[in-house]
Amino acid sequence: MKSEYNKLRKLIERSNNILILTHKGPDFDGFASALILKNFLNVYYPKKNVTFRSRQHPPQKIPFMNEILITQRIDTDKEDLVVIVDAGSWDICITKDDTIQVTKSKVVIIDHHTSKGMEAEVVINDGMSCATEQVLDFCTKVKGKKYVISPDISVLGQVGIVFDTGRFAYNNTKPETYELMAKLRRVFELDLEDFEYKSSKFPVETLLPLSIYIQNMHIIDDMAYSYINRSDIQNLKLTKIGVNSAQQFVRDNIVRYIQGVHWGFVVKPSFTTEGEWKISFRSSQGYQEVASIAEALGGGGHQYSSATRVTADDGDKAVKIVLDTLERLQKKVINETTPQPSSPSQSPLPST
Repeated sequence: MKSEYNKLRKLIERSNNILILTHKGPDFDGFASALILKNFLNVYYPKKNVTFRSRQHPPQKIPFMNEILITQRIDTDKEDLVVIVDAGSWDICITKDDTIQVTKSKVVIIDHHTSKGMEAEVVINDGMSCATEQVLDFCTKVKGKKYVISPDISVLGQVGIVFDTGRFAYNNTKPETYELMAKLRRVFELDLEDFEYKSSKFPVETLLPLSIYIQNMHIIDDMAYSYINRSDIQNLKLTKIGVNSAQQFVRDNIVRYIQGVHWGFVVKPSFTTEGEWKISFRSSQGYQEVASIAEALGGGGHQYSSATRVTADDGDKAVKIVLDTLERLQKKVINETTPQPSSPSQSPLPST
């Protein structure tokens, strides 16, 4: 067994109150990995008090979602152990009103992103396709043949993998991912077409902010970007769910699908932290590696799918921060690749 797995197992055995967290605005990988871990602890460590806290439910029904404790504040309480899945830093999990980040308990990270993580007692990250795959690997290795994949766990596993690999289209898909998927589908064959269809639906509140994002679309060479301003939200009385859904649609279905465009970013406001804006980067494979850009802004993620947060007065100001960073990074690359002139003592003598 991996040393990190053994360390986490020991921490679980020594803890009575275990808190599971994932990032803000969880995707299906965040929900699935957290719920699989919670079920594992409930089944094999029944005397432990295990809680998974989130600010929202999944957008469609998945197993064990009724066990999610919905809360608007995540405060430190009586936890002995905090396990963060699908995230590598506090800032993408909490708001300024939360206090969980000052917990004195042990903190464990189970992630798959390449971003720099925060300090933790244990960091489990083998660069797998998704946090769901990493959690299932932990459960299987710790309990061996005793770990039983039920139909519900099979569904959660497939949901997390399919969502974070783009139905195996992304380059984070490894041979082991296919092997795990085959194992899961032997237990229960999830209707992937139905899952994708339901996952692609968006609320009617999406339409108006979507039109704003399209109007604010800018193209520079092979890059596109768009944003929304506070005045748009206030004047048009746009809702949080509408703006978030519109940003996601533009990010995943428009930015890279404009002819001649291969990468870009979309800006949206935080509805929980004043002055905070989320920047989501996407790139076609083989073009811009956006993870390095996100990291330069304090974020991270995958090679072609990354995100960060910046502090700005408005959406257009957040865009300027990103563009200024891109210019700085470009100058750095030029300076590093431009041959430096030889010193006078090394210069060849002029011909006569």
